[in-house]
Amino acid sequence: MIVRYQHPYAAFKQFDREFERLVRSGFGRGSVQYTLRADVYTEGEDLVVTAAVPGVRPEDVTVELEGRRLSITAERRQREAAEGDRYLVRGLAGGSFRREFTLREGVTADQLSAEVADGILTIRISGAVKPAPQAQRIPIKGVEPEVEIEGEATSEDAE
Repeated sequence: MIVRYQHPYAAFKQFDREFERLVRSGFGRGSVQYTLRADVYTEGEDLVVTAAVPGVRPEDVTVELEGRRLSITAERRQREAAEGDRYLVRGLAGGSFRREFTLREGVTADQLSAEVADGILTIRISGAVKPAPQAQRIPIKGVEPEVEIEGEATSEDAE
């Protein structure tokens, strides 16, 4: 008897490859859009967004602020094969990448700066982090309840 081992996630990998193949064949290779991997963190009062854009030139990256929506779009161009060239393995797919973030109210484009270095896009939003408001205790005023004792008159009854 032959026992074959199959990794439990092998079916998911196969499904992912088939889905990508179907999308490419149905809509064309240029229409495949990937999601940018990104980190968002704070440095003091600044909000910093870093996104991986390997193999993308700075002129192929677009950062836009529309209202509260920060949009990042990048396009990695696929190398054109010259006549006589053939690929043995092709793992660097070309295509467009996109990611959107919602910022707090009041952020303007003047607060944003962006740069690409070593395949990492860094967007800095200066002054985007406001300190959390401190809780303030509100004094509570109370009124003493009137108490009536059965059979006894209070000073108010005498009046």
